[in-house]
Amino acid sequence: MLKQLIAVTSLLFASVAAHANTLTVEFELPSFTTGDYHKPYVAIWAESKAQNQTLLLWHLTKRKEDKWLVDIRRWWRKQGRYGDTPDGVTGATKGPGKYSETLDVGELSQFKLFIEVVREDGGRSLLKTPIDFSDNQERYHLNADKEIGAVTIIKGK
Repeated sequence: MLKQLIAVTSLLFASVAAHANTLTVEFELPSFTTGDYHKPYVAIWAESKAQNQTLLLWHLTKRKEDKWLVDIRRWWRKQGRYGDTPDGVTGATKGPGKYSETLDVGELSQFKLFIEVVREDGGRSLLKTPIDFSDNQERYHLNADKEIGAVTIIKGK
């Protein structure tokens, strides 16, 4: 009986995992030589015809309410103001460096991926690309912008 329960549970987890799509997003936050440097806010989200889904959000987590989230303009208009960002995708701001984040997009298979980076007393960068899990393209490359270095996106399952 226990072996059957373990087998059924394993099949259920395998079934769920088989439908979950992931993306690995590799990017760099550049270093700036300014006296008053502020770590940037970073938002990564997916927009499809059916839904918008926040995948990553780095912001000030010291306060319950972060009044500066509205500065991530596109993300705020599409997702943030509705207040349904799951806690598991949020984290504190990070300084200059290279980052690699694996993001769970669930069952989304065709969508636009957006990456928005905003820095107080700095600039704003918004990068986007269509992602389609039904095609053979495994990697996507986005050119660097003022607040973010070149981005590589790798599809996974």
